[in-house]
Amino acid sequence: MAAAGKMFTFAGQPEPLTMKSVGGKSEFIVKSSEVDLHGQATVPALVSYLQEAAWDNTATLGISLYDLLEQGLTWVLQRLRLEMFRYPKHRDSVTIETWASGRERVFLHRDFRIYSSEGELLGQATSVWLVMDVVKRQMVSVPEFISAVEIAPGKEPLPFAKGKLPVLQEVRHEQQMPVRWHDIDMNRHVTNTRYLQWALEALPVELLEQQELKEMDIIFRAESGFIDTILSAAGEATEDETVFLHRLSSTTTAKELVQAKSTWQSRAAT
Repeated sequence: MAAAGKMFTFAGQPEPLTMKSVGGKSEFIVKSSEVDLHGQATVPALVSYLQEAAWDNTATLGISLYDLLEQGLTWVLQRLRLEMFRYPKHRDSVTIETWASGRERVFLHRDFRIYSSEGELLGQATSVWLVMDVVKRQMVSVPEFISAVEIAPGKEPLPFAKGKLPVLQEVRHEQQMPVRWHDIDMNRHVTNTRYLQWALEALPVELLEQQELKEMDIIFRAESGFIDTILSAAGEATEDETVFLHRLSSTTTAKELVQAKSTWQSRAAT
C-alpha cells in the first residue's frame, strides 16, 4: 500500500491489504452563485457539496476518481435520496459528514449528513455508487482494491436507497433541455447535478416560488452526452400536489435517463 493509501492490483504486484474505512468531513461556504431568489442554497449546489465531500473522503482511502481512472475505471452515481430539514443561506458555512455505509454485490452505499456551523442537522442523504469501465462504458464488478477497503462507518447507516419508484403516468409539465459544453463532466457525460436541475426546472414557477423541496429520490439509469436534447417531464403523484414524479429522456435515443420522485412543503418563513 502506498503512503497515501493507494492499493494496486497490476500483474506481479502483491495482493491489496485490507484497510479500515473511515468517514470524513468537508466544509463549504454557500456562494452567491449557489443560492436561489430567496437567498437559500439550491438543491443542485447542495448535491455538488455531497459529491465533493465524497471525493475528499475517497481520496484519503486511495479510491478517488483519479485513482480509478489510472486503471481505466470511474465512479458513477446510480441513486441519491436526499432529505432536507432547513436550507443554509448565502455566506453560511456548512459541514458535510460522509462515510461508506455498506455494500451489496456491485452496489456501494455512502451516507451524508449536512450540518450548520452551530452543529444543527440541516439535511441527510444516502447514495448508491457503481464502478464503470471508461472505455467500454459498462458497469463492472467491484475491483479488489476497492472491496479491500472494509466497511466500518462507526455510525448507524441510513436506510439503503433501494426499490422501485412509481412510474410517471400522466405528464403535466414538460420542458426540453439541450446538452451544452458545460453540462459535461470528467466522465464525459452529462453531470448528475445537471440532471437534477433539469428535473426540477420542469415544474411550475409558482411551485418553486411558494414551496421548497423536502425530499428527493433520484435514479440515474443511463448516460447522455454532448449534442443531445433532454426531455424533462413531470406530473403530480398525489391529489394534494405535494409529490411529483419525474422522467428525463433523450430525444436522440429515446432512452430513459433519469427517474425521480420529489416531495414538497410550504416554504419556511424568513
